[in-house]
Amino acid sequence: MKFDNSGLNLKFLAQFIEENYQIGRIRSIRFIPKGEDGYCYSIKTDHNNHYFVKAQKSNEQLDFFNSLRFVSDLSCKYKKDYVVAPIQTSDQKSIVTFGNMWISLYPFIQGTSLYETSEFTSHLEQIAKMLADFHNVIIHNDQLPKETFHNPFEKKILHLLNVTEKQDFSSNKCKSKTASLFIKEREDIEVTLEKMKTVQKQFSQRQFNQTITHGDPNFSNILRGPNEKLYFIDWGEIAFAPVERDLMFFLEVDGRPLDFEQFISTYLENRTDTSLHPEIFEFYLYRWCLQEIADYGYRLLVENNGVEEDEHSWKELRPYLPIPHLTIHDRIKNIVNFL
Repeated sequence: MKFDNSGLNLKFLAQFIEENYQIGRIRSIRFIPKGEDGYCYSIKTDHNNHYFVKAQKSNEQLDFFNSLRFVSDLSCKYKKDYVVAPIQTSDQKSIVTFGNMWISLYPFIQGTSLYETSEFTSHLEQIAKMLADFHNVIIHNDQLPKETFHNPFEKKILHLLNVTEKQDFSSNKCKSKTASLFIKEREDIEVTLEKMKTVQKQFSQRQFNQTITHGDPNFSNILRGPNEKLYFIDWGEIAFAPVERDLMFFLEVDGRPLDFEQFISTYLENRTDTSLHPEIFEFYLYRWCLQEIADYGYRLLVENNGVEEDEHSWKELRPYLPIPHLTIHDRIKNIVNFL
């Protein structure tokens, strides 16, 4: 999210945080233009302590409460120092409700995301070791989501296709371009949605090993802190799933292939009992693509976020629509060749 159109009153938000967290009096709170699924703020207290706040629109389908509670366990109980976990409230909650927002507070780590530094290849080995260590955590938790290979974005995408047929977007250039693109790609989108349902039925009849996964360990969610130490942030998608769910993020970045052979070789050296399946990689690449189409399409065609936000959403949508079938097939071919 690049612009603060949250509607939050920052003075009231600061007061709310003071009341719920034992951090003292807040001296300043300012918006940080980071992240896509929420609004981020930097906080400083009278004692010059620095914190990071994330505000997300509440969604009954996402159980952030259980997820973030487990993330706290990863940091404290399992001693995973690369996990940036939420700070607990005065009554030991990892997340609290403020209006229509979920609020979580984190320690502020002085650093920059690897995406911002564009340092991708030089950190692949370190990331592979971290992910292998994380995937080796053995935990039994019935409250965390488990992979069922469903496509939760079908309903929203079908709604968007319906909207493009019934509404007139000619008065808004960005929305008009988006509607035209959806109309042009309608047939391919519908075929891809049907393919996802077929794959789900096939996978439901097979047994795949599932372990704890981050869900979105892209380079924007990997922070380089002091002394080149790396941290995983943004744990809202944590769930039990095949490891391919996380590994697929290191096939490419911004459409450019990475040295996946280097990355996966290091990963397998540190997690030797892993079996990889190209068809699962393909499923996750397609589901990620559909997620981006659904999310940015909805912001453009349904929400009213202003010109700047619409231009940003249009830029983010374009790599995924038309659906990049050839690119996905090339990535899968490289995996097959490596295996």
